[in-house]
Amino acid sequence: MNKLKSLYIALAATVLLSSCTKLDEEAFDILPSENYFQDKNSIIAAVLRPYEHAHWNAWDGDRWLLQELTADQFVWTQKGKHGYDGGDWVRLHAHDWTVDDNHVNGGWVGPYQGIAQCNVFLKDLGALDYTKYGLTEADKAQHLSELRALRAWFYLFLIDFFREIPIITEPQQLVGQSSPQEVFAFIEKEVKESIPGLPKEGKVGRWNQAATAALLVRLYLNAEKWTGTPKFTECAQVAQQIIDGAYGTYSIDADYRGPFRSGIRAYRSPENLFEFPHARNIYEFGWIYNSMMHYQARYSLDNDWGGWNGIHLTPSRGLDGNLLTYNLGKPFEKYAAADKRKQPFRTTSADGQYEGFFLIGQQYEFNKSRGYGFDSTKMVNGTEEYNGKPLAFVDQVGRFSERPGGRWNEGSNVTTGEENSGVRLLKFPWLSMTANLFQFNSAPEIRLAEIYYSLAECKYRSGDKATAAQLLDAVRKRNFTDAAWPAHSYVQNPAMLTDNEFVDEWGREFIGEHRRRTDLVRWDKFGDEWWAKPKDAKDRTAFPIPSRQLNTNPLLEPNGFE
Repeated sequence: MNKLKSLYIALAATVLLSSCTKLDEEAFDILPSENYFQDKNSIIAAVLRPYEHAHWNAWDGDRWLLQELTADQFVWTQKGKHGYDGGDWVRLHAHDWTVDDNHVNGGWVGPYQGIAQCNVFLKDLGALDYTKYGLTEADKAQHLSELRALRAWFYLFLIDFFREIPIITEPQQLVGQSSPQEVFAFIEKEVKESIPGLPKEGKVGRWNQAATAALLVRLYLNAEKWTGTPKFTECAQVAQQIIDGAYGTYSIDADYRGPFRSGIRAYRSPENLFEFPHARNIYEFGWIYNSMMHYQARYSLDNDWGGWNGIHLTPSRGLDGNLLTYNLGKPFEKYAAADKRKQPFRTTSADGQYEGFFLIGQQYEFNKSRGYGFDSTKMVNGTEEYNGKPLAFVDQVGRFSERPGGRWNEGSNVTTGEENSGVRLLKFPWLSMTANLFQFNSAPEIRLAEIYYSLAECKYRSGDKATAAQLLDAVRKRNFTDAAWPAHSYVQNPAMLTDNEFVDEWGREFIGEHRRRTDLVRWDKFGDEWWAKPKDAKDRTAFPIPSRQLNTNPLLEPNGFE
């Protein structure tokens, strides 16, 4: 039985345990551990349970929304009568959230639910005699290391979002918050102590040494913003060790699509240090698909899903069609015309080959007779403003169907979208359901490209621009043909690599991977203006501790962010 199948079986065994409920409501928390752990499989299922929650935490809902919809690359516009949702998306985009905001509360609750699960299993598994279950002490050490690494990963969300947070290491523990410096030291210690007990190249979807060491890279890269003390030297040291293979053998995927099609037809990208695997009807990459895809996308992409027609790229152009003048945002136009990723998405073979990262322009039906591509004789029509009319996604936001007059006069902002507003991201390739490829792509949580970019940033900040250019180019070259590459290489065009360009390049490479807010904060750009958002009047680089948490835990105090 292959590793991925083993993981899916274990996930299926635990699927009834909802990732959205409180831990103290779940069955395994009220069963004595000696009754819950009956055999080897029940132990493995316990280890894997927090992984399922981890995927939900990072890629489904509030944590993704806080990272991306507060930043400059994505927006959830109101489209006619749909999508206002109590002004949620207006507030996130404009940085007008409050202590009562549901999404901010979700940014707290999601990681702490995962931490609670890890704490329960660390305590219970730590007390077991593994030899009674046909397992070894080495198995036990690995399981405990995995759970500690996963718990540290959850804590990275919390220090990033809130800075001052409680450090909870025991089930049902009630404590006050610790300083950012104390939280930083706790995460650092947990990660360092976890690495030796992990395999260098373990099972898909499980923590290994390289992925866990990458948590140190994330911790050190953002240390100055989180604690006030820069750690770029330490970040560079660990990043270089990962690249040199000290924690396992990984390499940059030669194909720009590779890290994102990992999992399809058993392909595994050599770039992904850690990925969340998916399988149709077992565990699916569904939330991002639903939140981004139009109701009619099932016709162009060949599936039976509906989509919510919500999130899209922030517009690059104004109502007049001219390029916006802000330094930030404009994500689609930040890709060069020669960049392979900028091609409109289309499948190129029946076995799941495709090109491009975006849905833009006129949408056509999937070519079912051929098994791939689009049928240019069958246009997909809209259902709202363009009901019965061709559906063409535009890199603009405005009530074009009402021009002139009506809400057209309100201009271009979060509340004036239409069903065709915005370019749609298809970086994560949702492929044909007929070919049994739909929802089998993994979520690439940690890529070697991130390590290259982090090391490049450390070099750039230290004044070694030449090495930074080499590191970035080592990843970027795959995005261009050999003929086009010389004009886009930082090594060959060193004047191109500026502070603003570095920020743009982080955005291009990692668009949609729930990190944009963090990168903007680190580069002192998060408070700047971009489309439909003025310059921040106050510090919004962290979120306030939610009022519901302050009311629940009397030991908590406001963290100084409004």
